[in-house]
Amino acid sequence: MRTWFLEGFIGESKALRRFSVTDFPFRIGRQDGLQFTLDTAGVSRNHAEIHDSGAGLRLKDLGSTNGTYINRKRIQGEQPLAEGDIVHFADQEFRLIMQSSSDRHDLNQTRAGIGGLSEKMPQGAREFQQLLLNANVIAVFQPIVDRFGRIHAYEMLGRGAHEGLPVSPGELFKLAESLELEVHLSELFRRKAMETAAELNPDATYFFNIHPREAENLDKLLSGMEKMRRTFPQLKLVLEVHEAAVTEAAMIRQIRETLNKIDIGLAYDDFGAGQARLVEITEVPPDFVKIDMSLIRDIDKAAEAKRQMIKMFQSFLHQLGIKVLAEGVASEGEAKTLIELDIDLYQGFYFGRPSPSLDILR
Repeated sequence: MRTWFLEGFIGESKALRRFSVTDFPFRIGRQDGLQFTLDTAGVSRNHAEIHDSGAGLRLKDLGSTNGTYINRKRIQGEQPLAEGDIVHFADQEFRLIMQSSSDRHDLNQTRAGIGGLSEKMPQGAREFQQLLLNANVIAVFQPIVDRFGRIHAYEMLGRGAHEGLPVSPGELFKLAESLELEVHLSELFRRKAMETAAELNPDATYFFNIHPREAENLDKLLSGMEKMRRTFPQLKLVLEVHEAAVTEAAMIRQIRETLNKIDIGLAYDDFGAGQARLVEITEVPPDFVKIDMSLIRDIDKAAEAKRQMIKMFQSFLHQLGIKVLAEGVASEGEAKTLIELDIDLYQGFYFGRPSPSLDILR
């Protein structure tokens, strides 16, 4: 059975708690015996109440001194509530959610003085849940080219398309992580990108990413890859795995084995940005290694030793049958230097910015 919950931090506690909203009208205040007692100076004795109208929940302020707020806007009288709304009773902040009633917790009472509105709960929680529900995202594609400027593949990327939320995937993932919904967002971006790619050009090659949290449930991740392959059997695909995951040899070996079975390539992303070692590359060789942009930036102005390092690294990878991709190429000077080094593939704003269209070369 699913029921409504208020989720928040009580007093000075750093532990997120959930409290079931039942027995309507659900009254909130400082007075003992209410359905939800907040023993806090800023909360009035009878502060507010929630009732079920049959068409949804509604929140009513009961003439409180310090106010009742929905999404940081003080309400007058009664207002409708929706899942994901951020609710304040004075300075006490909660998010309204729906979840299994088995998750119910008891209420711990603490004291806290009135101050400014808390911002522990992220703004946009309600809108973000709408984004997931309505799939309000779009796919964009950035070209990956060879040394002659010919398109080899595209990297699939996502952008937000909800009016009340950022477009940037970085900002969306920050919000998703605060709500513990980053895996859901990653899966939505990927599904949208696959659907769009299949419509635009099912014969092209596409690189795609996963969120690091997805690797925490490897069975779910791999079963998702298998389902994706069944849904899009015609697409040529390459999974990008961040170099930090490459150090988990057993995990990356299992990923490689599954990808081989379903004909999906493997790329190690952002290589050189962290602590990945060459030994992992020899143990589980990928099809591609993407050199991190921190090594590419201003390579045309760098010391000769840096260019020689990249050249030796590429020679080592070629001996293993691995192609090298330089990402983050932003200038003509960088591109010319990398071409002189005979790098296999290139990606970056110099060659094309992410776009909903596949006709995106400069």
